[in-house]
Amino acid sequence: MVSRIRHIAVVILCTLMAGCGGSSSVEPEALVSDQELSDLITLDGQRRLQNFVLPESNDFASIPQDARNPLSAPKVELGKLLFHEPALSANSLHPSAVGTFSCSTCHHSGAGFRAGAQRSIGDGGSGWGQNGEGRRFAANYPGVDVDAPGLKSPTVLNSAFQKVMLWSGGAGANGPNAGTDAAWGNIGGSAANHHGYDGLESQAIVALTVHRMFKPVATQQLVDDNPAYRALWDAVFPGEPVSDEKIGLAIAAYERTVLANRAPFQRWLKGETGAMTEPQKRGALVYFSDDAACSDCHTGPALASMAFYALGMPDMPGESSLGRGEFLGEEESVFKFKVPSLYNLADSPFLGHGGTFSSVAEVVDYYVTGVPEQSLPAGRVTDQFHPLTLTTGQVADLIEFVRGALRDPELDRYVPSSVPSGGCIPANDTQARADLGCQ
Repeated sequence: MVSRIRHIAVVILCTLMAGCGGSSSVEPEALVSDQELSDLITLDGQRRLQNFVLPESNDFASIPQDARNPLSAPKVELGKLLFHEPALSANSLHPSAVGTFSCSTCHHSGAGFRAGAQRSIGDGGSGWGQNGEGRRFAANYPGVDVDAPGLKSPTVLNSAFQKVMLWSGGAGANGPNAGTDAAWGNIGGSAANHHGYDGLESQAIVALTVHRMFKPVATQQLVDDNPAYRALWDAVFPGEPVSDEKIGLAIAAYERTVLANRAPFQRWLKGETGAMTEPQKRGALVYFSDDAACSDCHTGPALASMAFYALGMPDMPGESSLGRGEFLGEEESVFKFKVPSLYNLADSPFLGHGGTFSSVAEVVDYYVTGVPEQSLPAGRVTDQFHPLTLTTGQVADLIEFVRGALRDPELDRYVPSSVPSGGCIPANDTQARADLGCQ
């Protein structure tokens, strides 16, 4: 970690000096032609700019969805409320934590729909701070009982474009997981795969059990006691009893609409040529160039993919993560993790599957240096991971593109102003309520 930070400092210093020669005269950068950038992204007409455009959140026809869980405005609204509803946490191990956390506790808008801390804490957590960084184990909760996964919480943002979910890709019955039935368990992240849904639906369903939320009688009462929930439930699931499957479907429908479609790069793709700054446009040229080849893996509307790679990134301290191998149980998949979306990385100081990178600059530096920090078995590190030949200026521009052009600054639009129970969003324990100023 120290060497990584030292390397970043040298890169930044060299950039400020316009090269390590220390010359004070800086040649003005040539303005980036929008046509040049467009040609590079489209590979001279082999693909379209539209291939990278995120749809509007209410354009349901353009948002990928599970055929068995079609989007509708009432379903999305129901899922939006339930996603942020702390009263949904009815199955805590200890009565003191009932009604104190929600899905949004570990996936909140301020952190790009990730957790604001390195380790997300649901059941058994206390406090919030300013952006989730102050969440801690509750003082009256035995440490072994706290729900605090050993992997950085993956983002919900742009997840409509992922057939499978989780760092291991273990949630979801289709896409890369078609034919992996033998690996599906009856508990844990793959348990809901037996329903046959895509990753978002499967993850939303199983999370209600894994993260100690759904409790049949209490959750039914939550819907029955709140007219807003009752009306939405009857509109979306008429005549159906409350179940973890139906709640998961509603939450997944909402999650599919959580899209970073107001990021500067998205606005540029839609014709707003002034949406990106010149450094961001130069960074986009680097991103899509053969020299950096970022778009080989981080591609499509979400700048992600459903591929799995071993890059030797560090695990969370005290944890040992096997990635795709943990799900499939095969040696060749051990230490391989799913390619994540690159949008709104700047909203979190904890990046990578272990949350061990503190900034976009550190992540970019890791790729440029191309040296795995973990010692992996021979031949396991993916061939695409190797040192990159980029100038200090190119590195700085690439950081600007990822950090700024790929950041949607208005994610709060996906957060309801309140939830029917009156609970505090995104966490409702006593200390979190105080931190958040909830009355």
